[in-house]
Amino acid sequence: MIKKKIRLIKRFHEISLTLSKLGFYNAYEYFKLLFGLEVEVGAKPRKIREALEKLGPSFIKLGQVLSTRPDLVPNSIIEELIKLQDKAKPLEFEVVQEILKKNYGEDLDKIFAYIDPKPIASASIAQVHIGFLQTGEKVAIKVKRPNLEEIVNLDADLLLAIASFLEKHSKTVKDIDLTGFIQEFKFVTLQEANFEIEANHIQIFRNNFKNHPYFYIPKCFSKISNKNILVTEFIDGIKISEKEEIKKLGFCLKEIAEKLTDAYFKMVFIDGIYHADPHPGNLFLMYDGRIACIDFGMVGRLTREKKKLLYEHIIAVTTLDINLAMNFYEGLGMITPQTKIDRFQTEIEIFLEKYHNKPLEKLDLKEMVLELLEIVKTNNLKLPTELAYLGKTTINLEGTVRTIYPEYNLTERLSKFIETSAIDYLKEKRDEIRNMLHIYYNAPFELQKLYKLLLREKITINILFKEFENIQKLFDKQTNKLVIVLIFIGLLISSGIFFIAEKEKYGEISLFFAVLFGLISFYKLLKNKV
Repeated sequence: MIKKKIRLIKRFHEISLTLSKLGFYNAYEYFKLLFGLEVEVGAKPRKIREALEKLGPSFIKLGQVLSTRPDLVPNSIIEELIKLQDKAKPLEFEVVQEILKKNYGEDLDKIFAYIDPKPIASASIAQVHIGFLQTGEKVAIKVKRPNLEEIVNLDADLLLAIASFLEKHSKTVKDIDLTGFIQEFKFVTLQEANFEIEANHIQIFRNNFKNHPYFYIPKCFSKISNKNILVTEFIDGIKISEKEEIKKLGFCLKEIAEKLTDAYFKMVFIDGIYHADPHPGNLFLMYDGRIACIDFGMVGRLTREKKKLLYEHIIAVTTLDINLAMNFYEGLGMITPQTKIDRFQTEIEIFLEKYHNKPLEKLDLKEMVLELLEIVKTNNLKLPTELAYLGKTTINLEGTVRTIYPEYNLTERLSKFIETSAIDYLKEKRDEIRNMLHIYYNAPFELQKLYKLLLREKITINILFKEFENIQKLFDKQTNKLVIVLIFIGLLISSGIFFIAEKEKYGEISLFFAVLFGLISFYKLLKNKV
């Protein structure tokens, strides 16, 4: 315990010294600025980012996780944190060899024919070397830095101590649950440092992009990888940001931006799992024209229900449907006791009106995301991790495609995936209607079974029997009308979605039948009253 306290004091002194050299008064004031608890006019977001880079591995990861949390950090700082360069001083090759020997033992020389002593990348968690297997395959060998877990745990404990101090002196810190965030940061960082998890991610993405024409996921050699070492296929290509080299090879920059966007929309809207760190250093153009993606430590997921809610929010923007938009925030559990519903609903209405009826190609997706995140923050909404990752990924992706092709707008390609998602959305609604019909159709039969059961048991409460008979007759009478009404609703929803997806022909057909069934249901209601 005493040794741990001594290590914490030493680390705190190191941090304070580093921050003082960068012009920050002390560690507490710096973290107030970082978390947006105090906004100092002279404090530049760039300086805050540079401080994180100098503080080492844990703090670089802290900055990357914070870049997904606009509910904690001002947008001006988030835009800077997204630029964090995860670079670190390279390990000596002797240290790397020791790690390899510790993990492979006598099998090291049986697995690798050659390992280049000079690393091709050196980051906070690991560094990467080119190697050749005994089979002749060229590979990238990712080696985790020694004692990484110990360093992360120490820095997390230090951050928790700072958070505890700030909570005692600030009600605002208590309200944002800073200690909860630091625990989350610790968990995320240790997860990313486990290469067995990353190997599993790679396999999922390889299955999702199997035989894909223009997006490639490198092979992972799982049998010779473990939690400390990851061996993957080496990608021979050009960084996607090296535009001049790409043009020399005769490739179209706009087409590359389109392909990258399409691949990401597929991950989000179809697969429900996406690479959450699309900066230029993780994306390469292969010489056959395919885009390759590397580094699957940061991955975001969307469940089927959350994908549906996300799509409904897009529909809400295009149809000015405030109720559908509010369903998104309520469905994701974002509303908190501190949220003033009336004020929040008003701000969402203003947001919808601003972007309503704007052509997709004129929408700035980054601007929309940042505006929504600001609404989330000012209205004290709880931001789910999945949505935070998605917001950060969108901003990062937008920056990357604009680096490739400055005139490009992400939303130019969004309509294609709106159509695809519209079909999935229709299937979801069809299943919901079918389930409702199933319940209504079977209700009379279930009541009849119960009625017979009561007879068998010789329960002679005649009034109860009479009531069951009446209920059964009521269900029999109403089922047909309910079927017609539900079909009418389903067709009406379908026509609206087809019009949004610019499938006017199908929309008109659906609308015609919706009107037809609507008239039939109206006639039956009038007939019932007469």
